[in-house]
Amino acid sequence: MPGWDELGLVRRRGLRGWFRRHPGWMNAVVVTCYLLWSLWTFPAAYADMGPDALPQLFGYVVIAAALCFRHWRPFAVLLVVALFEAALLLFNPWQGSQMLGLCLAAYAMAFHHGLRLGLLVSVASCLFSYTALLRAESWSDQYGPSIWLGVYGQQDQTFMGEREMLWLMMVTMVFLVGISAGIGAAVRRGREHEREILDWARRSRQLAQVGERNRIAREMHDVVAHSLSVMISLADGARVVVRRDPERAAEVLEELSGTGRTALADMRRVIGVLQKGDDVTEARRPVHESLQDLYEGFRQAGLPLEAAHTGPPLPEDPAFGLTVHRIIQESLTNVLRYGRQVTRVTVTVEHQPATSARERDALQQQGFSTKEQQALGLAGPAQVVLTITDDGVLPAEGTRRESVGSQLGIQGMQERAGFYNGSVYAGPGKHRGWTVRAVLEPPEPAGAARASAPHAVQAPLTAEET
Repeated sequence: MPGWDELGLVRRRGLRGWFRRHPGWMNAVVVTCYLLWSLWTFPAAYADMGPDALPQLFGYVVIAAALCFRHWRPFAVLLVVALFEAALLLFNPWQGSQMLGLCLAAYAMAFHHGLRLGLLVSVASCLFSYTALLRAESWSDQYGPSIWLGVYGQQDQTFMGEREMLWLMMVTMVFLVGISAGIGAAVRRGREHEREILDWARRSRQLAQVGERNRIAREMHDVVAHSLSVMISLADGARVVVRRDPERAAEVLEELSGTGRTALADMRRVIGVLQKGDDVTEARRPVHESLQDLYEGFRQAGLPLEAAHTGPPLPEDPAFGLTVHRIIQESLTNVLRYGRQVTRVTVTVEHQPATSARERDALQQQGFSTKEQQALGLAGPAQVVLTITDDGVLPAEGTRRESVGSQLGIQGMQERAGFYNGSVYAGPGKHRGWTVRAVLEPPEPAGAARASAPHAVQAPLTAEET
């Protein structure tokens, strides 16, 4: 698996990807192309100046050598190339490779320093180099008309003069230098965008790893805290009844063993998230498929538990069902661990359906706007309200309070509720005991559109949901 910095290179295939992975060779190709073009145009200079044109080759070699370092010292290379381009124009204003080296240097300058600085320095250097054209007339007096003027000066039977030809070349090359800088800046923006995407992917991966670790830690906390609390309660109960009722003690020990096996199975399912990425849903599903099984386990551990479900059935969404399951499990586990003199524990699950479109229209006709409906509680999305209360005795003021754990359970409930735009309150009850109230917005079921049809029939409530 390639590193993040190499990921953008690996995805490019073919010759372009190979050159991207080997920038030194790409630079060598560019310099070679410059030399080939310069040597291809040199015979015209030799035809104009004869042996006097030989020093022009030295200028080509210096510019080519400077271009080899254009990605390491772009600003210095640009200045060197601009000076030698000016010298070559001063030596021969009709030399055929003029400003080609400056175009390549301008590309590197804009690539490394941005469009504004690259364009400003490159165009200014090009204009500076073309000041050497002031000597064009004296050169013509010495060597006569250039061969280029005879080749390109005749267009549509209209002869273009020497001065006009030089001005045309200057304007054209200034534009080409600016375009080269623009191309370099565009490539720079593309590379920056690529790096931003890779940085975003790296941060997303890190956040996903942290979130996965937190989720697994939360699941392990729920499983271990719940199972150990139930097992400790069963063990204490077996110790109390072992002398008076050995048969009952054997039943309690059997329940203790079953709870341990259930906890082990739950832990294996949670650890399965790390080993079976293709079966995450199965690994996250609790062993207790039904809330009634969860309630029965706490009743066997000694909690005087009463449960009531109102409203339509809960959505058949595994993640939402796990959230409801874990919040109720954590709340009852806290009662079992920290409750004192508890004589009644109540669990209420209320499913309040969302306001239908017909009801919202009726409220609109009565003069209630959408914001007023939501503010007055007359309309809103579907909600599932979980309320877990007990009548235990809280420690008196001034007395030493026992440890209430690491608060990871309450934090985990808040994180779970946050996934469904919900909230959790956990604190002392109004008169005595402890209260946990969680409000969740359930996901919309897949068949919601069909269920809202005029002739749709609502499924009857099961015994567990009434």
